Amino acid sequence: MIDNNKSIEELENDYWGEPTFNSYVITTCHKARQKPLKLLSNEEIRCLIGQKIGLKFLLPITIDILKNTPFIDVTYFEGDLLLTVLRLDIEDWNQNPNELNHFMVILQSNCLQIEMCSEIPNELIEKYI
Repeated sequence: MIDNNKSIEELENDYWGEPTFNSYVITTCHKARQKPLKLLSNEEIRCLIGQKIGLKFLLPITIDILKNTPFIDVTYFEGDLLLTVLRLDIEDWNQNPNELNHFMVILQSNCLQIEMCSEIPNELIEKYI
């Protein structure tokens, strides 16, 4: 069981320090890695997953979010968190096979709506289904 009171830094025992480049993604990821998992915003989760940071800890949280709201509008459009997860490679799920199975169920249950979402390319869906 993952301790949601701990940060990714604590869970990985890997402390990055201050960012060396000033960009939204880098500063957001650096700050988010220092926060307890339970305090991460959906945008921080989306950003971290997009950079493949802390997947072992974030995919269970993300699957719970997507189970309840598959087309959640985190920052840009309805389904942007789903799109970020769809962009992961199958290898990125190696430490979370149960979450991959749950993700597949989410995709299958919402396949028609996902296909109708113009922001989500069909080839991303096809690699999972």
